[in-house]
Amino acid sequence: MKGKITRVADRRYRADFHPGRRAPRIRRMVSGTRKQAERILDELIQRAYTGVFGWPTVQETTIAELVDLVVDDYKMNTRKSLRSAQQLAQFWKSLAGSLLVERVTSTTLRDWAKMWVEQDHLSGGRVNRRMSFLLRGFSLGLEHQLITQRPKWTRLKEAPPRSGFFIWEQFTSLRDALPPHARVPVTIDYWSGMRWGEITSLVWNQVLFDHRRQIVRITLAGSDTKTSEPRALVMGGDLYEVLRTWDATTRVTHPDCQWVCHYLGRRLKSIRTAWQKACVKLGLGKWTKPKGKMVGQRGYVGALIHDFRRTGVKNLSDSGVPEKIAMAISGHKTRSIYDRYNIVSEARLEEAGALVVARHRKLTEGTSGGLAEPATPIPQ
Repeated sequence: MKGKITRVADRRYRADFHPGRRAPRIRRMVSGTRKQAERILDELIQRAYTGVFGWPTVQETTIAELVDLVVDDYKMNTRKSLRSAQQLAQFWKSLAGSLLVERVTSTTLRDWAKMWVEQDHLSGGRVNRRMSFLLRGFSLGLEHQLITQRPKWTRLKEAPPRSGFFIWEQFTSLRDALPPHARVPVTIDYWSGMRWGEITSLVWNQVLFDHRRQIVRITLAGSDTKTSEPRALVMGGDLYEVLRTWDATTRVTHPDCQWVCHYLGRRLKSIRTAWQKACVKLGLGKWTKPKGKMVGQRGYVGALIHDFRRTGVKNLSDSGVPEKIAMAISGHKTRSIYDRYNIVSEARLEEAGALVVARHRKLTEGTSGGLAEPATPIPQ
């Protein structure tokens, strides 16, 4: 009759042994030190020696332990979304941290989802993300042999991807309505389609000016990007002018500031309040609860900062930038996700319609002795 102790994570061990041929294998999750786990294993073995065969497998793993496994997995794989994982883990601990895993069934998951949709008015996408995080914990629990089964979950239908983007006139009006410190990140976002976290993490060492040619180069190391792949953007025009002016201002007002996007010398993390107020002012958004005392209590609905990422991809595509280069600039790793952001513009639709009409005319005019050559295809 042998038993063993396996370290699963920090201060978590699995006590595991098999009493005999006629008794099922026994596993227990132990939170604490290795000595505590060994002591519990000894107690289990002593109980088995009393001849109480047929003792069922005891599962004491909780939801809190499963979500901790997910967070540990994020840390070990150095995933960039660790902060989001920690927030989701805290949510699950608050909701059902002490609940034993064996009591969670498919019905339990459906009841939670129903509550979130009907009472909290969450979208199908947010519900799916919450559930995916928990189910990842179940998968890791199965891998570590802490649990014996995983409840089934059918993903809810999600809304189609947003299709909003900004035209130049909307962008300039919105930028002018924002305070000076907020104009810099939205300008970078409009022209590059970079992720917000990448923009707000930029330091001046990553920005190189060529004033003779009036261009600016922004370089992202692999450690700065979500995909862990280095990227670069080289551009002139409006982006160069805004960054050049902001650089000169920063050198005078906050010469020791390393952050490109900053407010009074401190790293800028969010412009949500300024953004929402500006959008409502310009008719790009509205308040669902306008009498709220604080901006966060007014229920904003409208244009989002993330729409700039879609705008940046659209500008690259409409300008004829090859797809591979456009994906390298925006940081899209897969074609499927890039296509979700690459919105077909009105001009492209008109161009497509004109090509169809031109081909039809070629086919119907003159003799009917055969098909004419097709019109020139739309540039990719």
